[in-house]
Amino acid sequence: MLKIIYVRLLNLKSNYIPYLIFLALPLIFMFVFGSAMGNGDGKILLPVYDSDKSEYSLALVRELESVGTYNIAIMDMEELKRQVSENSAEVGLVIPEGFQKSILDGKTPGLEMFITRESPNLYSLEGVLLGSIQRINYNISIADGTIAFLEKHLELDAEGRASLKERVYQLTGEKWNERLPVAVSGSVVNSGGSEASYDMYTQTSIGFTIAFSMFTFIFAVGEILEEKQNRVWDRINVSPLSKFRIYSGNLVFACILGMAQMFIMILIGYGVLGVNWLNNILGVIMVLFAYTFCTVSLGLLMSSVVRTSHQLQVIAPVLLVSSSMIGGCYWPLEIVDSKLLLAASKIVPQGWAMNALKDIIIYNQGMSAVYLPSAVLMMMGVLFMGTALQVSESAPT
Repeated sequence: MLKIIYVRLLNLKSNYIPYLIFLALPLIFMFVFGSAMGNGDGKILLPVYDSDKSEYSLALVRELESVGTYNIAIMDMEELKRQVSENSAEVGLVIPEGFQKSILDGKTPGLEMFITRESPNLYSLEGVLLGSIQRINYNISIADGTIAFLEKHLELDAEGRASLKERVYQLTGEKWNERLPVAVSGSVVNSGGSEASYDMYTQTSIGFTIAFSMFTFIFAVGEILEEKQNRVWDRINVSPLSKFRIYSGNLVFACILGMAQMFIMILIGYGVLGVNWLNNILGVIMVLFAYTFCTVSLGLLMSSVVRTSHQLQVIAPVLLVSSSMIGGCYWPLEIVDSKLLLAASKIVPQGWAMNALKDIIIYNQGMSAVYLPSAVLMMMGVLFMGTALQVSESAPT
């Protein structure tokens, strides 16, 4: 087995470029996708087209801005439709002409919303709009009542009346902000350790470490196919080494190479991006070890099934990229609503590894969160390894 590892290391000196690419690409994607998906202030983009352009429509926009949840963007109708149709925004709000007149006439004002699909943010916005319009109505009623009272004792011209009404409306709004009818306080309870620290750099650091290390594992083991094409594998088979030792040597070499790549990415994620990989280092090592064994065993199985390295180069990227998508390496599974996709994430190694690492890194769970995923990954690895040995033994020499 040691001789197999030694030969693999010698071959690595003359064929190291692909593995450097497998290391450089995830690092680049980690920075690019992390900064792109994590950019912004966390507010929900809300395009608004104000067709009324009245005092009350502007008051509604100010009320929405004061909520603090929405990033209001005033634009024309065409731009609003484009933003929503391209999914840059989940919903677009249109304040129709006659909005102010409806309020003054005591009628229920109408608002229009453009959506591509229903979502929790849509229902939340409906509640916010209802509350904002009610608040505007209350403020207007208070301002009108105040002005009507003052007019009985003061002589006000049109300009003075408008100026005083605006001031009363403004003071009413300020008092709403100062004295809310309900006060809410809260605290975050963790299962242990430090507070949860989720951001897109954490997602990309974990996801790309898992996804791209798989390429290193598979193609490191895939060198067996080149040896089969060059007839070197025939000479290895007639050597005193058993097939178990031959496969074990290839497995250990791939594990060393892949683990080295993962630890480099972990150190960069920890030191540069601030990802809390060391929050539970023992749990991280346990998950990565189980994932490494599972993935290398899968590589051995693929090398036993396919016939040439060219076939592996075609099949492996399709299989690895698609399974990494299903497993949540490229985007959080928390945003996935499909029960079918969530169920599919349980049958790929990436899904188990991602869930376990996110539980201990992001959600600060203890070692209990890694036992089941690690056991499942080890069982997958044993199944892949046993199948690979069976296929190899039954293959014609």
